[in-house]
Amino acid sequence: MTKKYEYLQKFVNSSKDTSLEAKNIFYPVCEEDINQTEMLLKIEFPSQLKEFYREIGYGFLIIPKNPPKDYKFYNTNRINPPSVIKDILIYGSESGLISRDVYEDLQPGDLPFFEIGDSSSFLIMKLKSDNPNAVWCRGDIKIEDSFERFIWRLYYEDPAYYGAIIEVAYK
Repeated sequence: MTKKYEYLQKFVNSSKDTSLEAKNIFYPVCEEDINQTEMLLKIEFPSQLKEFYREIGYGFLIIPKNPPKDYKFYNTNRINPPSVIKDILIYGSESGLISRDVYEDLQPGDLPFFEIGDSSSFLIMKLKSDNPNAVWCRGDIKIEDSFERFIWRLYYEDPAYYGAIIEVAYK
């Protein structure tokens, strides 16, 4: 059976490589972490995010499939693990994982699943919406209708493609 995110499987590193070299790297998430976080927060992760956790895990997606020569990328682009989401939602800016102003802008049901960079910029999923698998920026800019397509575009198109969408929305 083909898995949705099989194209990223080669980046899964169960040895917990923590080098700072810019690369795509993912770490496994165990089912217990998903279940405990959902129970503690009294939420259910969107189905596509949960499927990603089970198949790939959490980690960084910063290099496209075919990068140009001398490719440089400066964002974090981290798909947050359940534990980070839990800490952000429980402890807010006191967690050290999200800035105070960004945390204060979160609405009930917002899930900060993707860190763009330096604890001050996140993409969210809206748990209470008609489409909890959609990806949003700042609550009002839709980046993608599905998490699955969002991940695909990060890898096959450009790890920063969402920036152009955000820029156009704020013009």
